[in-house]
Amino acid sequence: MSTHDLSEDEGPTREDASPARSASASSKASRSRNEADDEVIVHRTFVYLLCHWSTYVYGRVWHRLRLEGLENLPREGGAVLACNHQSFADILLLGGFVPRHVAFVARDTLADWRWLGYVMHQCGAVLVKRGSSDRRALRGMVDHLERGDTVAIFPEGTRTRDGSLQTFKGGALLAARMAGVPIVPLGIRGAFEAWPRGRLLPFPRKIALRFGAPVDSSLPDAQERVVESIRAMVGDGRYRSVEPI
Repeated sequence: MSTHDLSEDEGPTREDASPARSASASSKASRSRNEADDEVIVHRTFVYLLCHWSTYVYGRVWHRLRLEGLENLPREGGAVLACNHQSFADILLLGGFVPRHVAFVARDTLADWRWLGYVMHQCGAVLVKRGSSDRRALRGMVDHLERGDTVAIFPEGTRTRDGSLQTFKGGALLAARMAGVPIVPLGIRGAFEAWPRGRLLPFPRKIALRFGAPVDSSLPDAQERVVESIRAMVGDGRYRSVEPI
């Protein structure tokens, strides 16, 4: 179309402009929803504090939880918390006993329950598509870490069936290296006995949560150091398999 053709064009009619305005409004609404989805929450909201104190009481009363090595948790700055995965209680106990805001990495299908999706959003969780390389989730982890938040990851990807450690995936190390933060190994023992697979509700058995010394994520053998640290903290997974400190 020539310049002459453009100058002679009378422009869009009111009827033509209406769909355009509708498309523009739809685009803005979509951007607003995406911005809301991408919100990075790094502080303890009302919902987070409600969950925190509820799970703290649950852990103290029902499992007489023993907290060990808390001095190894950095008081500020970004850090990846890499923890073994024994039971449904793991997330509850980390949320209740880590004295900082924790952004949990969880599979996106959990958000299919509307109430749980709301809680995870209000608590700043990072959702990942299970079984795929989810770059958006990785970017979400790094966003939290770069803002000085802690991000909890269960590198095994799923709960153990017999209490032993499973193969660790590399997501925790990758996120830590991208953000330039340390990895704090966490070991949970006894949770497998308290809440084994297939059981609807947990037994009132003792659980211990131990924090290991931070590992420099830039080291070439950082992954191996994290795995060995957690292995030493949990033994065979049973509460009494490791001497308390």
